[in-house]
Amino acid sequence: MFKICIVFKISIRRDGGSPCRKRKKEESPAATGSFSGFARGEIARTRLMHRHSTADNYATALRSLLAFHGKKDISFAEVDSRLVDAYGEWLRRKGICKDTLSCYMRSLRAVYNKAVEQGLTEQKEPFGNVFTGISRTRKRSIEKADINKLRAVQVKPGSFMQLVRDVFLFCFYACGMPFVDVAFLKKSQIKGGILVYHRRKTDQVVQIKLEPCMQEIINRYRSDGSDYVFPFLTSQDEDTAYREYKRKFSYYNKTLKTLGKLAGVDKPLSSYVARHTWATLAFMSSVDMSVIAQALGHTDVKTTRIYVEDIGNGKQNSANKKLLNEVLRKRSSVQEVTSVQEVQ
Repeated sequence: MFKICIVFKISIRRDGGSPCRKRKKEESPAATGSFSGFARGEIARTRLMHRHSTADNYATALRSLLAFHGKKDISFAEVDSRLVDAYGEWLRRKGICKDTLSCYMRSLRAVYNKAVEQGLTEQKEPFGNVFTGISRTRKRSIEKADINKLRAVQVKPGSFMQLVRDVFLFCFYACGMPFVDVAFLKKSQIKGGILVYHRRKTDQVVQIKLEPCMQEIINRYRSDGSDYVFPFLTSQDEDTAYREYKRKFSYYNKTLKTLGKLAGVDKPLSSYVARHTWATLAFMSSVDMSVIAQALGHTDVKTTRIYVEDIGNGKQNSANKKLLNEVLRKRSSVQEVTSVQEVQ
């Protein structure tokens, strides 16, 4: 007779958990209370929505905050006004300009507020004491004469320099259309002589009637082999196209500086100059501020005012001079009449 002995082996975990359950490799930001973990997830989600510029801003701001913090992770509990104020002071000591500091803070605040909306942390208003606005920008516009210099400058036909010159002028002609929106502009966005685009930065819809000067430039780059209006991008994949854009954007700005010198334009050219120049000249031509804001795709007229604030002061001074000249001229005429009467 055989005896069968059955031995039961019981495994007891020290942490009290079940031995049958597999431990998750990564815990969610909600479980760990990780602000940086949530931010990384938000960056990935933003890229999936093809909002690459916003995702880049989030990623840059997060890297900067972690560099200040000195660790690879930062919890929601640590994100308070003391930390944010100290971070702001750290940025200032490093010589970071006011607008860059504001961009970092706005990006981090946007991520933090999304976490609050999702119930991952309570609203402690950690960004309440720091600057998150937009400071007055230095004047980036050029004169009407400079636009004509760029039109007249001789460049080699078919060269990248010619493309850069033409696209800069197109941006100006198209109510200061941003270069990123021009680079991604597709033929399908132009119908019945109307150009329609969504600003990639604000998602505002802008409609522009094609003028002959704009159509002339478009015709110069007409190609049956591409969906894009201008030959900056080749890929139809959004992520790949964005990487192409980043490379071309840098080369575009570098070539613009060379073009400006070649044309005899005193101020250094950049992709922003066409936009600021259109806003400035429109304002000087007495175009209503709300119309300028709509054409630029601004969601807030305050942003538009920053574009033309210095110009506004000059316009005010010119108006005052004109008024005083008229008043003093009339006064002088009255004095002359009085003198004649006294002589008689």
